Amino acid sequence: MLQPHAVFVKTTFQSSFHCESYTTILKTMQAIFGDIKMDDVIPKNEKRDKFDLFLIDGAKNNWLDLLPADLICLAKKHKVVLFNVEPNAVCEKNLLLNHFNGVFYKSDAPETIFKGLVRITAGELWFTRKVISKAFSDILLVASSFNSLQEDITLKKGDYAHLTKREKSVIHLIAQGASNNAIADKLNISDHTVKTHLYSAFKKTNSRNRVELANWAQRYISVLLPMAK
Repeated sequence: MLQPHAVFVKTTFQSSFHCESYTTILKTMQAIFGDIKMDDVIPKNEKRDKFDLFLIDGAKNNWLDLLPADLICLAKKHKVVLFNVEPNAVCEKNLLLNHFNGVFYKSDAPETIFKGLVRITAGELWFTRKVISKAFSDILLVASSFNSLQEDITLKKGDYAHLTKREKSVIHLIAQGASNNAIADKLNISDHTVKTHLYSAFKKTNSRNRVELANWAQRYISVLLPMAK
């Protein structure tokens, strides 16, 4: 079996290093991969192809309802696995339907992590059979209504054409779970201006609130709102 020679680990370099599960997965990776790169920022697009697998440290993150848009885009083109995750902080079906390859929890035993990484590098998925079965059923349901979905996508493209550059920036940040204050700081604008852009984005995307806007963005962002390189 050919094994990947390079893996990228996105981590915060904080408390995770003191966790037993974190140490376990690092030792396991050293036994499997020849080249391990660690950083707190995902590489730019032009540098991603050199890595065969991306491992994302999920410590202290709650991605049960919404996944960061940048990770969704990454998973569409590369193998992505979450690790060091609390069981109630993610939805496996949501990960699977967004092209993630697996997830490891803080409570997973060393032998489980090793077995999972070996299978993932061999092209398999690391989710429970129940989750895979449910996701497959959902895919069939979507396929059966493909025509109506196409009409919906066409409508959204029309909405996207009317979004301003600033509204796109706000939507990007909303899709990644940013608060209004965080958006204001990131874009160097006032909280009032953020609310104005949000209200306009709600109208143009037919969203009733920020959760619906985030769901809209995460559904279409790879096509309509491509992440900056």
